[in-house]
Amino acid sequence: MCLEKAILDLRYGENPHETAFVFGVPAFDVLHEGKQLSFNNILDAEAAWIVASNLNRIGGGAVVVKHQNPCGAAYLIPGRTRVDCVNLAIQADAESSYGGILATSFPINREIAESLKTYLEVIVAPDFEDDAVQLLSKKKVRLIRPKDYTPYNAKLAFGSLIVSERRFDGTPELLFGEPQDINEVMFSLIVAEGVKSNAIVIVKNGVTVGIGGGQPSRKRAAWIAVSLAGEKAKGAVACSDAFFPFTDSLEILVNAGVKCVVAPLGSIRDQEVLDYAQRAGISFYKSPVRVFRH
Repeated sequence: MCLEKAILDLRYGENPHETAFVFGVPAFDVLHEGKQLSFNNILDAEAAWIVASNLNRIGGGAVVVKHQNPCGAAYLIPGRTRVDCVNLAIQADAESSYGGILATSFPINREIAESLKTYLEVIVAPDFEDDAVQLLSKKKVRLIRPKDYTPYNAKLAFGSLIVSERRFDGTPELLFGEPQDINEVMFSLIVAEGVKSNAIVIVKNGVTVGIGGGQPSRKRAAWIAVSLAGEKAKGAVACSDAFFPFTDSLEILVNAGVKCVVAPLGSIRDQEVLDYAQRAGISFYKSPVRVFRH
């Protein structure tokens, strides 16, 4: 394959010993480039930006991404400031957030910039106030302001480029149980949409408390999510990016104290799963879409 660089030079490819190439003009402005962007920086930045953009559906929020997976996210609930939101997203998994990519659905101002104490590789936002750019330019962090564009998923396979739409539609529907704050339910689904499959996301009070992603087993993803959530899983909302093929992963969530689950249907064992959820006394929301991400 003959590869030629476009107008954007990258520091290196997926690994430092590999070369990277860009075709076309990326739909963003670089306001500050403390270090030259890499292949991974761009992929992570878009992964974070898509989640942050979807958070506008519930009033806005912030997310931190590492290796194209959200490791922490928070959205704006009554009484929560934008500074609070950003720092709750970072602290949701402080260990993983170090060296991550922060994206917000709202502009970055000086107050937010001054509050950032964690090392970040990239910050992505719809805009940056001049004071914030001046302050953050003293660091090695890259500042990216996206332009309008339509996101797609694409992979190279067998020497060809395969492209898929990336759409997030609809609102979860309550099938049974006590109605929950629909923004909290949507929040779990928005974050799950950005997590590599198989994915289980647990949220509580507008912040992620446990994310299990990138697993070949949904049961294993659930185990990781509840292990990270610990006691915070009690009374929380959990989302599965695809249907539960068996009751086993749902049992893990129920036993951890989760009170509400959102997931799409489509399994031949749907009724068995739903019957179990009803006996367990949790609320079950049907997701309008499956949100696999490979």
